[in-house]
Amino acid sequence: MERVRQDLYKVEFIVAQGEGNRLLHSYLTGKKHLSAKALGRLKNQGSVLVNDLPVPLKSTIREGDRIVLIYPPEAKNPYLAPEELPIKIIYEDQDILVLDKQAGVCVHPTKHYPRGTLANGVLFHWERNKDNSTPHIVNRLDKDTTGLVLLAKSTYGAQQFFRQQRDGAIKRSYLALVLGEVQDDSGCIDLPIAREDKPTARRMISKDGKPSITHYRVEERLPGHTLLAVRLETGRTHQIRVHLSHLGYPILGDFIYGGDTALLNRQFLHAFRLAFNHPVNQKEMEFTSELPKELADVLTKIKN
Repeated sequence: MERVRQDLYKVEFIVAQGEGNRLLHSYLTGKKHLSAKALGRLKNQGSVLVNDLPVPLKSTIREGDRIVLIYPPEAKNPYLAPEELPIKIIYEDQDILVLDKQAGVCVHPTKHYPRGTLANGVLFHWERNKDNSTPHIVNRLDKDTTGLVLLAKSTYGAQQFFRQQRDGAIKRSYLALVLGEVQDDSGCIDLPIAREDKPTARRMISKDGKPSITHYRVEERLPGHTLLAVRLETGRTHQIRVHLSHLGYPILGDFIYGGDTALLNRQFLHAFRLAFNHPVNQKEMEFTSELPKELADVLTKIKN
């Protein structure tokens, strides 16, 4: 048996009934959705074991075979340093991490926010627990948007989640409080989004933009406001904020896109539901997050 370092990332599969009598390469690219690039990296820098023995990718596998993929260590990001920061962990195993992000925190370092991000806090958490994982952020939230964030802990998991995103298998739902009373009980906004020409983070509706689809449903109508449940079909920067503002219903507190800030000085947008398939065992997983007290208090004020 080949000796394996304990800090290397491993993925194990048992070839199921009806999946044998095929080439290992075909099994990994077809059933397990590995890219040719990933397989090449495994072959040249990692290991592929079948029943504890290294074998060529052109080998034939049988039902019941145990396949182990051993990935080489990932290069560390020199711009991402561990920092002791408060992070709220909803779920974690050896492959994934689900967090509940607070407002005012960037998900990853940027030019204007090089430190103090969610990724910095996650790295500290892993170093403290002697976990050699590398953060791969699957769904990004704006700095002042709260709620659920999903991270893969390896290149394998990140690739599996990328495929799920492409196929629409990752479901993301938000609560948004908008100005104005939305008349339709539900609707779909299908308008392309592009970056504005001037040097700014703002986005706009443009025929030259990327396809962007947002679904919404009225949760509650309040005096001068509407609470919406919003589901993303695509994931463009500021997508919900741009789409709702374009309809004439800017999100409360979103000053960039026309939202009033008298009651709240950041957008009332909360990622409350996240559903996906586990990247290794394919188990269906779903997580929810309660509305933060700050936003719940705003709802109470408006109702009263």
